Amino acid sequence: MSDTVHHTTANGISTITMNRPKQLNALNGEMLGRLHQAVNNICKHKEQVRCVVIQGEGRHFMAGGDIAYFQTLMGQSQEELFHELISSLHRLVMRLAELPVPVIAKVRGAAAGFGISLVAGCDLAVASRDAFFTSAYNLLGTSPDGGSTYYLPRTVNMKKTMEIMLLTQRYSAQDALEMGLINQIADDDAALDEQVTKMTANIANSSKLAVKNTKILI
Repeated sequence: MSDTVHHTTANGISTITMNRPKQLNALNGEMLGRLHQAVNNICKHKEQVRCVVIQGEGRHFMAGGDIAYFQTLMGQSQEELFHELISSLHRLVMRLAELPVPVIAKVRGAAAGFGISLVAGCDLAVASRDAFFTSAYNLLGTSPDGGSTYYLPRTVNMKKTMEIMLLTQRYSAQDALEMGLINQIADDDAALDEQVTKMTANIANSSKLAVKNTKILI
């Protein structure tokens, strides 16, 4: 698999790592395709997977879309490809939601644009103390994508979603915890690893059928 995404599975835990740290793991077409491939692999081996963790390589989770990449597409009059990429992005979020196992966002640093959409779309989320969250769509002159307009109102309520999307503020990990966007805060990298490991172990040691049906019902 390309270096833009690393995917490993061990002891029932499937880990997807977005790997463009120099670009703050910003999304481009190649990364999106590789994320779909990772989900394909999970679906093929779903009997061996009990939980999925999504994380970013380096100091940041994901700083949204790669603006330079998308500007290049629009500059080359490839609007059709641009819209197909956005549709593919939405399909990715839906596929994660449809997985029969919980998906956990492991967040450090920036979760911006599609990054915050991805956190909202995951079933659980743990963030480091230095994590921050922002939509940034208004600043770019675009409407929200990645399922955020579906998941955020159901996660943090309607008024808070309007605030996040329209006022384009930066929210701390503590803010995210208080609004219900994340489940836990970790004080440092070691604590983040430990808390996510405990969470995945808890799920892996539970009844797989019960976990699957609970996710479906909720």
